Amino acid sequence: MRPLSALELLGVWERGRRQSPVRQALLLLEAACPDETPEALAALPVGRRDARLLKLRASMLGSHLESVVACPACGEQLEFSLEAETLLVTVEEDLPETFTIQSDGYEVSFRLPNSLDLADIAAREDAGAAREDAGAALLLERCLVYARQENQDVTVAQLPEEVAAAIIDSMLQADPQAEVHLALSCPACAHQWQSLFDIVSFFWGELEAWARRLLYDVHTLASAYGWCEADILAMSAWRREQYLNMANR
Repeated sequence: MRPLSALELLGVWERGRRQSPVRQALLLLEAACPDETPEALAALPVGRRDARLLKLRASMLGSHLESVVACPACGEQLEFSLEAETLLVTVEEDLPETFTIQSDGYEVSFRLPNSLDLADIAAREDAGAAREDAGAALLLERCLVYARQENQDVTVAQLPEEVAAAIIDSMLQADPQAEVHLALSCPACAHQWQSLFDIVSFFWGELEAWARRLLYDVHTLASAYGWCEADILAMSAWRREQYLNMANR
């Protein structure tokens, strides 16, 4: 995985700005991992994908992350900061393709969810094919290899809720980076809660703001000096800033 130039990152943003979050994540990885096929990147377990995105973000924009979240109890806007390294979960380098568990008399084999699964579930939910609370069932439907009770095959719909919950829990244990929760506390009302950190939306939100600022900077420098976009983007960020300071005097 390699860091992207300003021109490359701007191109990723332009191609992905109207795409789904899953597609945005894959566009970033496809640009940063040119030696891997798009199919291989899409097949990465979600946690492995998100770990790469977090490392890519740190390599390009620094390891310090800042964000704002509203307290669910009182609505107070809470600003917080953290380091990217603290969000990375240590996992085994090589994961098996499938996992098998025993639960309440059932034997279940499954694989870990990937970006293709998330894209399919989102598409079906957007089309009204699923209830709001059916995301887990759709995930199991795609990721289940087999489920048996007393050597008889059973479907996802036939699995008890406890068994389905055990499968989801086992998925998260095998791929913990897929769900990273932050422990937050509101300074206004002292409410404490867990907030899910989504690297895709966080990174893309930063990219959106960065790209719009960069386009404005390109406009300013092109208007002041007559340079073309490619030449401006080829400059280092430090050099562009120096020219901008002179152009704005």
